[in-house]
Amino acid sequence: MPFPDKVKRRVRERAWFACCLCKRISVALEVHHILPHAARGPDSEDNAAPLCPSCHESFGGNPDHRARIRTMRDHWYDACENLFRPADNPVDVFRSLHETFSVEELERLTVHNPTYLLGKDGALALEETRFSFRQPEYVHPRIVKELLGWISDSSPAVIAVDLDAGNRSNQFHGDFTVEEDAEGVRVHWEDEWEDEESSFWYRHVATTPSGVEILECHDWMGGSGVFGSIALFSLERDRALETDGADPSARERTVLRAVGNCGLGDRYRGDITYAGGLLEVGPDRGWFKRGEEAAWRLPVL
Repeated sequence: MPFPDKVKRRVRERAWFACCLCKRISVALEVHHILPHAARGPDSEDNAAPLCPSCHESFGGNPDHRARIRTMRDHWYDACENLFRPADNPVDVFRSLHETFSVEELERLTVHNPTYLLGKDGALALEETRFSFRQPEYVHPRIVKELLGWISDSSPAVIAVDLDAGNRSNQFHGDFTVEEDAEGVRVHWEDEWEDEESSFWYRHVATTPSGVEILECHDWMGGSGVFGSIALFSLERDRALETDGADPSARERTVLRAVGNCGLGDRYRGDITYAGGLLEVGPDRGWFKRGEEAAWRLPVL
């Protein structure tokens, strides 16, 4: 038998909707019987552990892991209560999302940063690096443009860039300007090298609890069209081979990875907001005035 809804809700909220073993936020977080029904395990909060589907499948059925799961659960509860203070509490985010979507819809629709570990250093927030979409050192607009891919392709072929090497590289060269208006900071680059003029700009919309960076982007390629998009990125840290010198070595690097993007259409103008785990693109008031036809919403963790 499953746990009562009150117990499942309490367990998920105490764990900040993260697995007590791998610490990853999970829309489909499952509540596991530490001691199973077959061994007279009760449907109580004390016998419940929050596990993501992967950890549940890998460790939930092994009786040798029962003590470890209970210990890790208690440690994680304590950490969530006393140590970690993210800007957006996942509990509030998930409450908001569950008021709008069913669990099945959340599993099918939600975008998040799967490399993010609450309280760990494996995934980064922009505040933890020298790179930023909101203040110096700005991520170069050409890098963002590169990770969006070609508009004629169904999805981008290049999905990650080494920011430590790339942000001031010859490959992503060119001065850019930073402008501030009522909607926030816009980072704007104009191509001075090609025969035909072009430009590109982005602005930062929000950072989600799992570390997804949301940008609004607009690309002008010399014609009448200005093609907008919403781009999602994550930041990771790893080690790479360094060959600058006689002997090879390893170095730390910050990797900007494309999570995905969605087009806004030609000359879109409207409200783009993020609150309570929900990314919303409002009706188009731009050149073509597409109204509600251009509006959409997506849960993003």
